[in-house]
Amino acid sequence: MTSPTTEIERWRNWVAERNSRGLRTGAWIVLALYPAFGILDFLFSPREALPVLYLTRSIVALLTIALLRATRTPAFARHHAAACAAYTVLCASGITVMTVFMGGLSSPYYVGLILVMVGSGLLFVVPLGIVLATHFLSILGFVITNMLVHGGDHLAQGLSNLTFLSATAIVTATGQLVLYRLHREQISGRFALEQTKANLEAANTRLKELDRYKSQFFANITHEFKTPLAMILTPLEMLLGGDVGKYGAAEKATFESMFLSGMKLLKMIGDLLDLSKLEESRLRLKVGEQDLAPYLRYLVDQVQPLARRKDIELTYSSNAEQCLVYCDLEQMERVFINLLSNALKFTARGGHVRVSLHDLAGTAWVVVKDDGPGFPSELSERLFERFFQVDGSETRRHGGTGIGLALAKEIVELHGGHIRAESDRGARFIVELIKDKDHFRPEALDRRSQRREVVAGAREADRGIQDFAVQMQSREEFRLLDIVEATERRVIARDPDEDSRAHSCLVVEDTPDVIRLVSMALRPQFKMLSAPDGLAGLELAKRELPSLIVTDLMMPGMDGFELVRKLREDPATRHIPIIMLTARGDVEDRVAGIDSGVNAYLAKPFSPRELLSAARGLVKMQAATADILLTQRMDSLETIAGGLAHEINNPLNYVKNALVRVRIDAQALLDKKEMSAAEMQKLDKRVRDLFGVAESGLKRIAGTVELMGSYSRAGYTRELRPYDVSQAAREVIDLVLPATGRKVRVETSFEGDCSIECVPEEMNQLLTNLVQNAIEASPEETGRVDVTGRAVESGMLELRVKDNGHGIKPEDKQRIFTPFFTTKGPGRGMGMGLTIVWRVATSLGGTLAVESEPGQGTEFLVRVPVRRETQRGAA
Repeated sequence: MTSPTTEIERWRNWVAERNSRGLRTGAWIVLALYPAFGILDFLFSPREALPVLYLTRSIVALLTIALLRATRTPAFARHHAAACAAYTVLCASGITVMTVFMGGLSSPYYVGLILVMVGSGLLFVVPLGIVLATHFLSILGFVITNMLVHGGDHLAQGLSNLTFLSATAIVTATGQLVLYRLHREQISGRFALEQTKANLEAANTRLKELDRYKSQFFANITHEFKTPLAMILTPLEMLLGGDVGKYGAAEKATFESMFLSGMKLLKMIGDLLDLSKLEESRLRLKVGEQDLAPYLRYLVDQVQPLARRKDIELTYSSNAEQCLVYCDLEQMERVFINLLSNALKFTARGGHVRVSLHDLAGTAWVVVKDDGPGFPSELSERLFERFFQVDGSETRRHGGTGIGLALAKEIVELHGGHIRAESDRGARFIVELIKDKDHFRPEALDRRSQRREVVAGAREADRGIQDFAVQMQSREEFRLLDIVEATERRVIARDPDEDSRAHSCLVVEDTPDVIRLVSMALRPQFKMLSAPDGLAGLELAKRELPSLIVTDLMMPGMDGFELVRKLREDPATRHIPIIMLTARGDVEDRVAGIDSGVNAYLAKPFSPRELLSAARGLVKMQAATADILLTQRMDSLETIAGGLAHEINNPLNYVKNALVRVRIDAQALLDKKEMSAAEMQKLDKRVRDLFGVAESGLKRIAGTVELMGSYSRAGYTRELRPYDVSQAAREVIDLVLPATGRKVRVETSFEGDCSIECVPEEMNQLLTNLVQNAIEASPEETGRVDVTGRAVESGMLELRVKDNGHGIKPEDKQRIFTPFFTTKGPGRGMGMGLTIVWRVATSLGGTLAVESEPGQGTEFLVRVPVRRETQRGAA
């Protein structure tokens, strides 16, 4: 029988089966109880009623037997609900016949109807409509039959029985409804669970099949990769060997980098191929008896020169001169080299790596210990998971594919051994091998193998492309490739003529191969510098100030975005153009890079020609910007010179005119032999006034010179002292107003204590510039300037300087604080006054605001704190 394909079919089948079992159970109960009821009929029923009762019971019994046989037929499965309802009514009718002879509606045998209703509710699962119809027919038959026979006899007791009977019907119907829905939900949930299980099983089967296809494709494609790779490595080897001609040092370095990258790719292909073989249990071991003691000593001696490149002390120790172990030494060598390369990679310069061999009773332990940073102890098991990295972030310091330790674990376990990792003041990896050969699984062995030495001489060459790949893998430089990369410190070779190049380029990148690629592209026109991370790049950029910086985005420690931000914050490096290279080419990353100050953004893999073009363009743009800036500065000098001439010439005229008038008066006094007292008094007053004008002019000239000196100095000591703003404002007005020679009314109003802590020289500059600007902006004769101040509750002092002049144009309002911006034209101001006002206000922790409308005058509002928390040092 096939399983139902839909939830509805499952429910129908389950309900039919449940009702079939319920009906059979009820039938057997009826057949078991009817003889007992027959005895009760004989004992308590009237004699004249016995024939009818026994006939009724016989009919019910016969129908019950017939129904037992019908429950297993397809017809019952189709009409099971109706059959259950009919059987319930049949049983109820049999009891109704008893009540006719045992008291009618008041008969205590009505309880039998209650038993039938409760029994049907427990045994049958039918819809609510059939339940209501069944109970209604049972009660209706009870009422009509007894009413026809007995009429209204014992009506009160009959109504009581009928009430209890109806209540039972309602309760039973409610229970059946709840039970029906509960079973429906259970079947629905069970069906969904089975469907989910079936789907998961199908998905799992499909996944296994896809995984098998993936492994097969993976193995095929990696195997096929070796052919074109061999076609690349063979010509490169001929070029490096000089078989094709002679090349310069730069070209040779390029060929060496290409050859090294090709060998790395060949090694990764081999690792991935073996990993796929291990997945399918297709890797076979060529086991032979090997002496690990001399082999490990030889391996350490080979690696020793490479370790010295990082000033790492590499040592070897053994507790036995001979340690014979059955193993595939070529495969185990991959394990040992992987552990050594990891130890040398993660050990800092000047560290220590120790390799030790322990010959124990039936096992041999090989331990590789370093004093690097180690790893979190809770990750000791996960280290051997495929593609897992302790630092999986995009800015991790050390690269890698994450398959080295996974492959090592598979190889060791294929040998029947164990490998584990511990972290205690560095990392320690322990490889445990069983020395004999009886433990090897037969399916893991290559029966064609014979004993073989890994360090044997070169094999027979020229046996085709595949033989070349095998030959390449047996070379020492290939076997130790991971260790060579882990200990490599020289990234860019120095060119003899690099100092003659006009521009320099700093490459900040944590991948040496990318640094070499960028160097190859830019070397013809740039002196090349390199840094392995953002922090080192920042230090080198500040020291060397290169013409161009090429940086990666994802780097250990300080990433590319942070490096760019710090370069842009430093005045010494903010002008250097920056190109960012990254494998992440998302629009969000590009926008973030440009926002942080990147000039150009190239995605990896990048075109060397595109990189060189971008580098040339940025350097040329930088030179053009410098020319433009120089021209702008020359134009600014004209404006500044005109402003200085105005600022110095006007007070100089005051001094000149005053001295001329004094000379005339002095000459007149000498020529006149006699002068009245009134004339002498008038002359004395005029001379004093003229000397006052001359003195104010000299002070204004001195103030202008001091103002320029203060603005131009790189830094000077600022000492906070108490300063009375109200008194200082009045002194400034007394100094500035006569010097301007304008008939403007200046009013002051200060409320309360207006003393603050500040640098008095700076605050004098602020007051002088605001008051002078307001006086010069006010109209002649009708001009008015109001200088007011008051301390507010927030611990701030508000200073307002308001004039009734022509106001400021809206387009100029945002530019008035820009250095050297002025609306007066050459010869009528330097354009620095309001800039200095803004700088003084902000340096005191305050604010500067301006309100102005054309024709309505201008009001400047300065808010500065009354007290400063800390004293400022040199600016």
